[in-house]
Amino acid sequence: MTPFDPVMFRTARGYEFSVSSLPDVAKAIAMAWPDKECELYRNAARLAERAREGWCTPKAAYDAFLVAAREQGRIVLHRKARERTAGEPAAVGSETWLSAAHLAGFRTRSVRKSVRANKPHV
Repeated sequence: MTPFDPVMFRTARGYEFSVSSLPDVAKAIAMAWPDKECELYRNAARLAERAREGWCTPKAAYDAFLVAAREQGRIVLHRKARERTAGEPAAVGSETWLSAAHLAGFRTRSVRKSVRANKPHV
């Protein structure tokens, strides 16, 4: 499991990769950005360095990175993810939910492990 929710980052030159940890943030900060003189970018770079040294939390550096990257349009939502999230509200309606009354009719089956000395377990 990754420390942070992964996001897709696109550099100013079009290279894309997933950012989900402090080393990924440092890698993204070092890549090409449209405006490295922007105050939000400089703040993100400063916090990433301070987090690497242990002077601030990695979460603070990650959040600053997200703010700077979103401001410069560097966070990418892939087409498949966009279509999936766009289709979810229509697919989830009250008629598609299984109620507890429907589920009450189903019995769960317990599975026993068969341990036999003479036969191998298949």
